[in-house]
Amino acid sequence: MKNLSRCLLVLVLLAAPAAFALAQGDEITLVPFTNEIFGVQGLVPEGWQMVAPGLYARGGGPTDITMLVQQAAPVTVEQLLASLLPQLGLDAMPEPEDTLDTEAFIWTLYKVEMSAGNLQIMVDVAVAGSEGKSYIVLLQSAPDNYPALHEAVFLPAVNALATFQPTPAAVEEVPYAQEEVTFQNGDVILAGTLTLPEGDGPHPALVLVSGSGQQDRDESLPFVPGYRPFRDIADDLTRRGIAVLRYDDRGVGGSTGDPSVSTTADFAEDTAAAVGYLLSRDDINAEQIGVLGHSEGGIIAAMLAASNPNVAFVILLSGPGLSGREVSLFQNRISLEQSGVTGEPQEVILEAVNRAFDAAAAGDMDTVQAEIENMSRLMYEAVSDDVRSLLGSAESYIEQTVTQQMAAFQTPWFQFFLAYDPATDWAKTSIPVLAIFGGLDKQVEPESNAAALEAALEQAGNADYSIITIPNANHLYQVAVTGNFDEYPSLGTDLHPDLLPAIAGWLLERVDVAG
Repeated sequence: MKNLSRCLLVLVLLAAPAAFALAQGDEITLVPFTNEIFGVQGLVPEGWQMVAPGLYARGGGPTDITMLVQQAAPVTVEQLLASLLPQLGLDAMPEPEDTLDTEAFIWTLYKVEMSAGNLQIMVDVAVAGSEGKSYIVLLQSAPDNYPALHEAVFLPAVNALATFQPTPAAVEEVPYAQEEVTFQNGDVILAGTLTLPEGDGPHPALVLVSGSGQQDRDESLPFVPGYRPFRDIADDLTRRGIAVLRYDDRGVGGSTGDPSVSTTADFAEDTAAAVGYLLSRDDINAEQIGVLGHSEGGIIAAMLAASNPNVAFVILLSGPGLSGREVSLFQNRISLEQSGVTGEPQEVILEAVNRAFDAAAAGDMDTVQAEIENMSRLMYEAVSDDVRSLLGSAESYIEQTVTQQMAAFQTPWFQFFLAYDPATDWAKTSIPVLAIFGGLDKQVEPESNAAALEAALEQAGNADYSIITIPNANHLYQVAVTGNFDEYPSLGTDLHPDLLPAIAGWLLERVDVAG
């Protein structure tokens, strides 16, 4: 629930009809970047801002449409291009312009000319496939900018893009052992880091489970450079005598598997495999293995708490107590508010969203599409003139929105997420539960989700649960001012000072630390 797609996040963003030309004397300096989410490294123009994972905007003014995409996904090149076509307004890709053989990949290069209303856009596209993944470099610009940016940005970016392997955490000097481990769930191999306290054990242990969107083992986010909450949690707890296993999600880092065809239930099986791996070790206390889940990871914690007898306790960070449908409606409401849509227009749009959810539950995709068209038109009419000028014509905006939203509605993950209600599993949970919420969370609303969780645990007769709300924490457990999404990058990498003591204090009252 970090608004990160489980598949490729290629975005072609349109702007107003005017764009400034690159001055003849302007120089572009390229600087190195790494993106651990996509597992790539390369070059990006200095000063361009990352506005979404792997997407960099020049930001030369409100009408500057120039941006660079550098991403990867566990799909074939054909699937990648198919997902890109609607965003380019194409039924099929044009004939390739060229191929480019670099040290890392063999690229196929395309050039696309597209329009949105009166706006003309040039798009360079390079795609390559390797070892079960596809890679893309995409440059969007105005025609006047295109020749200079093609030479100064696009071609150097393609030449430089390569796979990135992070330095193993074991190189850090810490007062505990770190092991790079793998475990298996069927055909899926999961890779992670196990941190072990000093001494022979057996140690109590905790498995960390990330939120939605494919995350690495540290749950790092590219739009908050240096933010690695799972690394910080593991470090703190291991120093206190608790072993911690954190792992790369499917299709990320050292883990295999195709997340685009997976659901939360599949990811829960991955977590169960992590618990099974810990059970196989003599240095882990088999009676004291727990799960900590952040956001969607809290849903996984609910599934295992209700069904896996090897899980002794669970900890939730912004774990939903409400159904995926209710969480999605809340997130839609917040998005509308942040777009300036309030009052009756907001309610009318949310009614259309609700009808789309009803149709999706019934498997009626024709009605889903009709409701998406309806809500898109309502949204276009409700926003300000300034916003409409950025969206282009109503027809192009509606067409693009329908294509993107229909693709999301038809994924196994989203269909499962909408239908699943964690209260059914929390009502069967009798093991100890710690639930922490951020008072400024705009993705999992704290009050209603905490109330639903508590009601379900009471129904289960659970005698050991604690629910804590940290008033000025957001969904990422940063110290926040508003909690809004656009605030995340400005708040730094430190976790809220109340978070780690709350987790450790609760755990140390319930586990036996060896030695």
